[in-house]
Amino acid sequence: MTQQTDDVPPPLYTTDKIDELRARLLGPTAERALVVVLGGKGGVGKTTSALEIADLLASVGQILAIDADLANEHFFKYFTREVLPGKREPSRTGIRPIQHRLRAEDHAGRIDPTACQDMMAVIGEAPEPFVIIDFPAGDTDTTKRCTEIIVEECRENHIRLIVVVIVGPVDPTPLKVLPSLMPLLRDCDRSVLAKNTHTGINFEYLEASEIYQQLQAQPSIRITEIEPIGERINEALRVHNVSWEFLATSTPMRIRVEARRLRRNFHGMWLEAISHDAV
Repeated sequence: MTQQTDDVPPPLYTTDKIDELRARLLGPTAERALVVVLGGKGGVGKTTSALEIADLLASVGQILAIDADLANEHFFKYFTREVLPGKREPSRTGIRPIQHRLRAEDHAGRIDPTACQDMMAVIGEAPEPFVIIDFPAGDTDTTKRCTEIIVEECRENHIRLIVVVIVGPVDPTPLKVLPSLMPLLRDCDRSVLAKNTHTGINFEYLEASEIYQQLQAQPSIRITEIEPIGERINEALRVHNVSWEFLATSTPMRIRVEARRLRRNFHGMWLEAISHDAV
């Protein structure tokens, strides 16, 4: 499955609807919004979820898409095309993709916050109203070290901070990861715990845990479920880097209808999860 990247798809929303959605995403006081997407380990759907959120944000404004998961690089490659061996350029209108190292270590192997500081400086100077970061999978030590830097930078620059954590069924990894993320989940403007049902629906291990009860008590938390994606569409997204708008508008009918339904559902689900309450 291939995509003609030079074609600009028609707007998904009317101008009035875009204004409404921007207001819901930014809230009454923020000038911009930053979405940080995390996962306890690889394979839980973190990057796929980041692509869904990016598609929503790009439908209402320009976005800076940062791939900090340099071991994977799929988030960056999804928004770029190769023009020369080893050289890529942006392929989606209104989306500026970059890669940025998040983890740095000093001579003794201790985490150095310099890389995180540099990344937040890039975000602080970015002109786009929306920024989304695909964080490294499972690197909670770096996330903990960066928490205060991220929170303070967002406050100083009037950026609404949204933190999304993706968890899968059965695997108990989140029980170890979530306590380490609590400072960030507590201090952000909106925290989201998203249960990915792609491989199952049994989240009893999580729902019976103490950390889950603590999260539910947080006033900013939203808990949601991610609808599974069929293998054909998932392959188009993950292997061939086909955009959601192309899947929903320009593919054969049997794919297009399902992609359009999923895209509509994902927009609604993520909008409900990350929107500001007061709008």
